[in-house]
Amino acid sequence: MTKETLLSFDEWAKAASPARTGDPLWTVQAYRLGLYAVVCHTHDRRDNSRFSAAGALSQLTRSIGSIAANIAEGYSRSTPVDRIRFYSYALGSAREAISWYDTFRFELGDATDARQATLIQVRRLLLTTIRKSRPEGTDFNLRDFDAASLPAGP
Repeated sequence: MTKETLLSFDEWAKAASPARTGDPLWTVQAYRLGLYAVVCHTHDRRDNSRFSAAGALSQLTRSIGSIAANIAEGYSRSTPVDRIRFYSYALGSAREAISWYDTFRFELGDATDARQATLIQVRRLLLTTIRKSRPEGTDFNLRDFDAASLPAGP
């Protein structure tokens, strides 16, 4: 059996079908990256028997799959409050997936960093989107802060 080559994000996005790219949702970078995270995850499951047999794989699969799904659902909502709610679900799923990848470092090796980097981009984009979508005068604590503001470790 021949191992498949994983396309880069840019190659993958350029190869997307017109049916997908014609949807206004395609313009949302966090959505595209969320879909690409699914592509990477599927590639890893096909390419790595140790990873595909891992016990917590189903939890990682669900968290990755729900990122783009929640962005899509939120994008389709008519009120800022509804959009923020679904974008917040996507944010939680992205953070969960980043954490789950730490448990698969043995199985995935260096690919772990690449998968987490994609999800970190999604997280940052969602944080910005949520902040910009807030109605005037509201204050949401997203519990994300500058690393410089953290206390020094032991």
